[in-house]
Amino acid sequence: MHKMKFLIVFVLAFSLFNTSCKSKKKSKTTAEKTDKPKAACNCPKVRVCADKKALERVKERCSKWQHEELKKTSSTAAAPSLSRKELYITSVNPIGVIKYYRNDNTLACREVDLNGDGLMDLFYFYDPSGKITKEVQQDWDRDGIIDLRRIYRNGVIFRELQNTDGDESFWEVEKTYNDGLIAQIALKVINPVGSPVRVCPSYNYYENFDTEGKLISISWDIDCDGDMDRIRNKDGRFVSDKFKHLKVDKAASVEKLRTEDTSIAPPSDRNGKK
Repeated sequence: MHKMKFLIVFVLAFSLFNTSCKSKKKSKTTAEKTDKPKAACNCPKVRVCADKKALERVKERCSKWQHEELKKTSSTAAAPSLSRKELYITSVNPIGVIKYYRNDNTLACREVDLNGDGLMDLFYFYDPSGKITKEVQQDWDRDGIIDLRRIYRNGVIFRELQNTDGDESFWEVEKTYNDGLIAQIALKVINPVGSPVRVCPSYNYYENFDTEGKLISISWDIDCDGDMDRIRNKDGRFVSDKFKHLKVDKAASVEKLRTEDTSIAPPSDRNGKK
């Protein structure tokens, strides 16, 4: 009888102890799950938040560019018929890619939305084979106006144009390349105080490079007549047919170009002298 009572008490005690342990384990586990930080959702939704005017500017940019290319060979050429294919336009990837194909299934253009705002920022244009890039355009400030153009010949960069005033009819910076090496940089810069014309209608400042891409001359037209008025070169002399056929004014000042000098303004202007 005493043995039976002892057995019952032992069983009850063990049961209570086991229940208490399970309760503590469960409580601990629950606490661990509760304290664990939730993973941040990194899946922004694509939404059109670009300005309507900007969207209108990039509309059909691909087909317009291809049409202009066709008109170079035939002025009566009709606009091309292009099919559109969207890639990576999803709720988990804000980078959008759109490809345009010709009727023969060759790639005509590729457009990229870099920040997922619904406005295409980067444009690639391809030759008739669809394999060689002929031009790349980029909009830096999300206004639908192209700020940078890179033009290629046989897949190698030939010219780069930069837009600083929001007007695609004229490019304030033009870089010309020879076999991929820089040959000339032409800029539209403000002339010094006291110049006959402060802002020229076209390029008035040039940096010229040799076949190895080394700077050999700087030329500046400060009166906008097309003749260079300030010249700096390696020899302190100027021969117009050596430097991209730039014309020189008879009364132009000529200085020797320092080896390390790659600045835009001549020393007299950087030091505040007129």
